[in-house]
Parts: sequence; C-alpha cells; structure tokens
Amino acid sequence: MQKIISKVLITGVAGFIGSNLLDYLFENTSWQIDGVDNLSTGNKKNIEHHLNHNRFTFLEKECKDLTSLKDYDIVFHLAALPRIQPSFDRVNEHVEANLNQAIHLIELMILDNHYPRLVFSGSSAIYGTPNKIPTPETEKVDCLSPYAFQKYEFEKYLELIATRYPIDYISLRYFNPYGHRSFNPENSFNAYSSVVGIFLNRKREGKKLLVTGDGQQKRDFIHVADLAKANYLAGTHSEKLNTAFNVGLGDTLSVLSLAKMIDGDNFEFIKKREGESDITFADTAKISAVLGWVPSMNIKDYLATELT
Repeated sequence: MQKIISKVLITGVAGFIGSNLLDYLFENTSWQIDGVDNLSTGNKKNIEHHLNHNRFTFLEKECKDLTSLKDYDIVFHLAALPRIQPSFDRVNEHVEANLNQAIHLIELMILDNHYPRLVFSGSSAIYGTPNKIPTPETEKVDCLSPYAFQKYEFEKYLELIATRYPIDYISLRYFNPYGHRSFNPENSFNAYSSVVGIFLNRKREGKKLLVTGDGQQKRDFIHVADLAKANYLAGTHSEKLNTAFNVGLGDTLSVLSLAKMIDGDNFEFIKKREGESDITFADTAKISAVLGWVPSMNIKDYLATELT
C-alpha cells in the first residue's frame, strides 16, 4: 500500500532534473507541489509552463531560507551545484550548496517534529573508479572530488541523525543523467553539464565535439524521465527504508563511442579531467527488487530520435 500524499516540495525545481520531476508529477499525480530554486544554475524557463497552475507554487529562494516543512508529505531534495571540476576551486561555495543547505532541511524537521519522506538526489561519483563492475550499493566509497565527498557526507549525516530522530529518507545515487534540458546555454558552467547535452549542442552549432582524454572512459547513461520515476517510487513507497539505491541503466558506453554516434569523426581530443571516474556501471538489482523500478529509455534509442 502506497503512502497517502497531498503536498510535496521539490528543491532545485528549475534545474535539469528538478523540472523534469515537476513535469512527471504533474502528469502522474494530483498533488499540490511547491518548488524552491535560487536560479543560480536553474532556469525559470524550465518551469514556466506550470507557473500559473493552481497546483504549483514557485518560491525563488534558497533552501536555508525555508522556515518550516510542516506542510509536506515528501521533500524531493535536488538543489545542488553538480560540478566536479569547479568543486576543487570553489570549495566553500560547493560545501554551502551541497551540504549546508541540505542539513538545514533536517534541522527544520527536528524543529517542527515533523518528518516527511526525504528523497535525496545523491551521486554515483561517491564510488570513484570502483573495483566491482557492475557496481552495487555495497561498493566501498572512494570520492575523487569535493563534489562527490559532499554528496556522500550528506548521506552519512542522514544515517547518523536517523539514529536519534525519526528521519525517513531514501538516497538515490544517480549515474550519468541526460535528456530534455540537460544543457543550459545561459549557465556559465555549462561545460560541466551532461556530456550528451554538450555534444548534441555542439553538433547543432556545427562545432567539433571535444573528447576529454582518450575518450575510453565509460559511462552509464540514465534518462531523466527514468530518474523522475525513481524519485516518485522512492517518495511513495509505503515502508520507511532509510537506505540508498543506484539509479542507472545498467550498461555502459564510452565517451568516444558517444561522440562518434552523434557526429561521426567530427571530434578532437582535449586534456583529461582529473577527479573523474574511468567507468560508471550501475548494479540496479536493489532498486528493481525493492521499488520495482526499471529504466525505460536507452541512450541509443534516445539519440536516434534526437538526430533525425
């Protein structure tokens, strides 16, 4: 039996994944939805088609400016700076966005003594370059960047605080998301967006695709619609789980192969980025068994529609 839900909050609602989750919930539920975004990386255009709907309220603010979560049955926490390379150079900014803002949500729950299901958008970056392929949730943590560490650190805060307070959470460890709105040309850090979106944008502009390193790094690409469904299933699951799930396709494609699929030989190699894994490859047996989630979109089928 699923939880009875009336009102939910999406943080980072104007971002790539947050706006797609908003679309999914509008299409598949009758819930009232509040969305929070400071628009530092999100784009209001992503949610403009919902702004005048009586089921949706947009709050242009930061998570730390929220004063209560008492109205909500579920909090989908997606607000973050999802940037591996800049997290090395702008450490405090990323700690504030990726850890402190999230911890504020826990403190509000404790203050109100009200504990909505918290669905946290985590990251497979916490595995680094894993030893076990495909990678299960039990793989050792090996953070290669401050961004990865911040994602893992919040998971540990949830785990620790749940030993004293009745925190109800699920962490979703995303692998490599792509899909509609994954590339925002107005974002000064768009080079750190999904490589799928970056490559498709450069092809549209008639520019060479830029492949980092030798391009042999392999990625498990997961479509944003499948991420939205995973959030929904995590939010509505009837039992309190307090656990983490991998969310990936369960297959890999090299960045070089991706470039060739998108634009043939119109690419060039650039310097390898440090702090990035050689391979991401999700073992999704756990989320399939517990939440009944299975991915529906394959990267090759997606590209076939995008490139026609």
